[in-house]
Amino acid sequence: MKTKLSIIAALFALILTGCAKENRDPKMVTVTVSMTSPEDDAATRVSLTPDSGTPQGLILKWETTDKLMLCFEYNANYYHVDANIDPGSISANGKTADFNFTIPTQIPSGANFNLYVVYQKTNGNSTDGGRFQPGTKKYDLEKTEKDCITLDQLSPTSQRGISRPMLYFEKTNITNTATPDIGPINLIHAGWIMAIHFKNNTGAEIDLPEFIAFGKDNLTWVFNSDYYVGITSFDFSNHTFSSSASTKDWLYLNINEDSNSPLFGDKLAAGASIIFYRWVASGTSIPALGGDIWFSNWEGDTNSSMLPARTITYGKTYNVYTIWNGDGDFAFSAPY
Repeated sequence: MKTKLSIIAALFALILTGCAKENRDPKMVTVTVSMTSPEDDAATRVSLTPDSGTPQGLILKWETTDKLMLCFEYNANYYHVDANIDPGSISANGKTADFNFTIPTQIPSGANFNLYVVYQKTNGNSTDGGRFQPGTKKYDLEKTEKDCITLDQLSPTSQRGISRPMLYFEKTNITNTATPDIGPINLIHAGWIMAIHFKNNTGAEIDLPEFIAFGKDNLTWVFNSDYYVGITSFDFSNHTFSSSASTKDWLYLNINEDSNSPLFGDKLAAGASIIFYRWVASGTSIPALGGDIWFSNWEGDTNSSMLPARTITYGKTYNVYTIWNGDGDFAFSAPY
């Protein structure tokens, strides 16, 4: 009897141990996360808050509603978790903040895992992108970037309008200890900004163009073109973009084509200029591009030699100056 009781006690202890392993308390982690720019050059740094030092740039600063999207890779499985910002931790310059998240309980103590991190403004609708693909380390960008052509204006009919750069971070072979060595996290830019300056040289007030596009037929260079709305994905396996859309040759800006644009219905006075912003998911080698413009009154132009080829740096803003002289005359310009 004593032997049987000992066996039963041992089995009971084993069951309790097994249950404890499968139902571990979630481990909360706090890391400091920094926005990064390739340089401190006021003309090229990226920001969402233009000031006197960067009137044509985008300065990313943390906001109290920001979050990070995390992907944990362990044993060929992927676990997706959101990290919430600690609003009180945002630094005075807005560039650093603390984020809190839990390690998935499926990763045992002492095991090694890989971590992939994404920051991008999202509208909260998972069917509109802004999430990791289930069971993968591929991130689907927010769709319809062609509507996001300003720094601070949202469309009244959609949660689009402000440029939405994607930044990322990754670290491999992290040991799941009581204090895993994850941070600090310095985010890396995955794309770049084109700032399109547009000047009305017609001598009269005009409606803003329906759209402007840059590209050439049969090229493959831009993955968030949005001529056809597809899914643009960033693959952490090789740090490259892909797109389900068939068109990757023209970069589109919806300026006055429909109410999804924050500038829908706006006009531009004679001699005045405006800047449109477009976040671009592409490689770093940009081919020579043509320019296409179209207005609601059937005026338009296709300039086959609008932009020269160039190599870009992720995270920078590149200024393109254009002028409109009337029907059939859309041209590249010196800075004004």
